[in-house]
Amino acid sequence: MASVNIFETLRKRVEDSGGLLPQERRAMFWFRDYKSQLQQWQSRTAGKSFGSLSKPFAKQMVSSRDAAPGFLYFYMYDPIGRKTLDTYDRMPFTLVLDQDSKGFLGVNFHYLPYRTRAIFFDKLYADKLIKNRDPLKARIDATYEILNAVSKYKAFRPCLKRYLYAQVRTPLLQVGESEWDIALFLPVDKFAKMSRGQVWRNSARQMEGH
Repeated sequence: MASVNIFETLRKRVEDSGGLLPQERRAMFWFRDYKSQLQQWQSRTAGKSFGSLSKPFAKQMVSSRDAAPGFLYFYMYDPIGRKTLDTYDRMPFTLVLDQDSKGFLGVNFHYLPYRTRAIFFDKLYADKLIKNRDPLKARIDATYEILNAVSKYKAFRPCLKRYLYAQVRTPLLQVGESEWDIALFLPVDKFAKMSRGQVWRNSARQMEGH
């Protein structure tokens, strides 16, 4: 099932990255736990499509139409018009800002180099976190209007992407607040047509308005 495929893809991306930092090694334990739970869920729901299930898996796997503003998700994506796009990320890590009947608008942090990503996310976390005792209910209270109006959030510009429900290829893997620090730095981006370095250089130029 697609929900297992997203784990396998994430695992492979981390392993292929070479030497792992301590937080990345910690992340591998996180994904192994997910794998065990996902396999149990799969055995209980054999023969059923994801859309037919009455409840998302463990409240952490959700359908694309249930992507909620303020929450962060991994998923696999296949954009329309990919042949004409300069680049795109097939494995986004996205903070959802808004949604409508066709898709959702979000900030894909993979478009930023690690240091810029950390600084930007720290600002969002300090200013816009709505804390909850349940890590899966904590959220970032940000909108396009807020990010666009405040100059210290300018790093959002190259990250702003619109995703169509019809082009999302897996259920969304929601990441709880207690694991945001891990997920934010996992080297699991899957950029097409450009290297990660090229994407990051383009993002730096876009942040400065060039």
